Amino acid sequence: MVSAYDVLDRTPNVAVDGSRTSFSIRGIDAFNVSGAGEGTLASVYVDGAAIPRLALASGPLDLFDVAQVEIWRGPQSTVQGRNALAGAVIINTADPTFSWSGKTRLLLTDEDGQRRLGMAIGGPIAEGEVAFRLAGEASKAGGLIHNVTNQADGDPQHSRTLRGKLLLQPRVLPGLRLMGALLYDRHKRGTFYTELDPPYDPRARITTSDVQDKKQVTSVIGTVLVEYEVDAGSVLKSATSYSRIRFRSLSDANRTAVPGQLSHIDELDRVFQQEVRFHFRRSWVEGLVGAYYLQERRAYAYSALQSLSLASLGIGRQLQAAGLGPSTVEAVLDLYGGTLPISNGLTRPGVTDNHAGFADLTFPLGRQLHIRMGLRYDVETSRRQAAQHISIDHPLPNPDELAVPALGPVVRRLNDLLLNLVQGANSAEPPRRVRYEAWLPKLGLSYDIAPNMALSLTAQRGYRAGGSGFNEQRAASYDFEPEYSTTYEWALRSSWLGNRLSLNANLYRTDWRDQQVLVQLTPGALYDTRIINAGKSRLQGFEIETHGAVSRTLTLHAGLGFGSARFKNFPIAQGNTLENTQNKTFPRAPRWTLSGSANFTHPSGWSANVNANHRAAYYQNVMDQRARDIPARTFVNAKVGWQGKHMGAFLTAANIFNVQKPNQFFVDTDGRRRGTLNAPRILGVSFEGQL
Repeated sequence: MVSAYDVLDRTPNVAVDGSRTSFSIRGIDAFNVSGAGEGTLASVYVDGAAIPRLALASGPLDLFDVAQVEIWRGPQSTVQGRNALAGAVIINTADPTFSWSGKTRLLLTDEDGQRRLGMAIGGPIAEGEVAFRLAGEASKAGGLIHNVTNQADGDPQHSRTLRGKLLLQPRVLPGLRLMGALLYDRHKRGTFYTELDPPYDPRARITTSDVQDKKQVTSVIGTVLVEYEVDAGSVLKSATSYSRIRFRSLSDANRTAVPGQLSHIDELDRVFQQEVRFHFRRSWVEGLVGAYYLQERRAYAYSALQSLSLASLGIGRQLQAAGLGPSTVEAVLDLYGGTLPISNGLTRPGVTDNHAGFADLTFPLGRQLHIRMGLRYDVETSRRQAAQHISIDHPLPNPDELAVPALGPVVRRLNDLLLNLVQGANSAEPPRRVRYEAWLPKLGLSYDIAPNMALSLTAQRGYRAGGSGFNEQRAASYDFEPEYSTTYEWALRSSWLGNRLSLNANLYRTDWRDQQVLVQLTPGALYDTRIINAGKSRLQGFEIETHGAVSRTLTLHAGLGFGSARFKNFPIAQGNTLENTQNKTFPRAPRWTLSGSANFTHPSGWSANVNANHRAAYYQNVMDQRARDIPARTFVNAKVGWQGKHMGAFLTAANIFNVQKPNQFFVDTDGRRRGTLNAPRILGVSFEGQL
């Protein structure tokens, strides 16, 4: 496994999107299920620092020298806090130790031309007091996409990662442990989308853009962790982090060989986080209390030369409403080529402050029964402003020089309408301040059936803060309220046969209310939108996972997930009306996910791993659910080889049976389908060394 997305892909009730830029947990997309909202619904943390939304497309998620990846399914708002209504992904890299260790890996693959080299080393500086670990990895790949317009790779990929950690355990202060970490990461890649319609074969993975898409994420993350053992049952922990993550992209706005349309995004996120926790254990209670502070400064800038469809602006509907017939409307729009060429610039700087206090306590009620109570008080304040400048980038038709003079008055009125529309979209909004607060309780019971088996039932509240949005067509800002969920979860945790076999299960139901919904204010006007709180949903399902050591050389793992995620009430704009999506299924929410693996390790050093994962078909959007348009797929992967004391060599095979199916598509502005296919069979060789 190379990326955190490989782990997500093999986890029950977790699904990765087609371009590996997002994922869903229990049917809830990490970003949103409606195209609305500012904060994410699931967060990704690397060594304690949150990764911003845009950075997930090409950010610091590689797994070389990573010690652990935790996937928390279900709301984690009580302890984890903001942006964890669906769950969280926690990535922790390897820590320094007082024993010398090191490793290296060279990975070469065929189909995508990947070349990846990683090295890590660590050990003591002062025995028992100071230790370090350094790790670095570089990669390069041509990718799987070919650009037929400029005859080049459409998705070239490059990455550089450097990480250093320092551990201090001074003898003069027994019980004190300090860990500092610094990460520098840069990832680059090209386009995601390829042609799916004739004359191109989808498996050829062709793009026709005249300009090479470029996306770059540069991350600098620093963390300081402090632990102090107050006494045998009490530990004080502090986690401080600062991250500076910048996303920059250049894209062909129309994704065709026709020149002249470009878009640029430049987003800089600077986040400071401070958390303090006091963990304690007594005969009558154990748990933690803590406090949290976050400040996030975001600078977002977007600029583009693009041609807006007049239909997407609602112009055709307005002309028909004025009494023109369909044929006349079509003739008038043809004079403009059906588009409005514009130059567009948008900046949205903002600052978010989050304060929270929380507690999570467990009280024994006898030897076998325990009650768990948690509470978080969360206050979030955000300050946003927006400035937009739009101008028409091409002369409009002259009403006095038309081949059909009778259309002159209509063209003159339409020119005035377009000029007023563009002028009305220019604005410089003053800063807006919004403040939200929430109480997030949790209550649970656990019962120890036996020393190696426990049942639990938990109810907890999830939360995503409100915020402010910007209507591009009206050049106006607005506010929207928070959304909340209540989750009831039953869990079984058990181990058998002297801990050689584990069996765990979860059964859950989530009621979600006040969902943040994106609606169109003018029928047919794509850019005249606003976020409102109007949705209700229900999610329910289960996960079962088991892990067993069959013998000293063979271990097996299997997982099964089922999820149903449906809207109970969720109005969205469709055509001329605001339609309701009651009983519609969430997009990108497969009902079934399955995974399994077998791992064989022989004392002589030979090893083999075979794993498979299956994801059921799912709907891609909310309204058109005549058929699950993203088909089911099953991947089988393997790794076999030999590992000696210091050196090893392995053969790898991803997607052994070469399953290639669309996992994302859309109808573009030119009427053609574009999207992504899963990667084909990729064979590789890995040389690995260790100290």
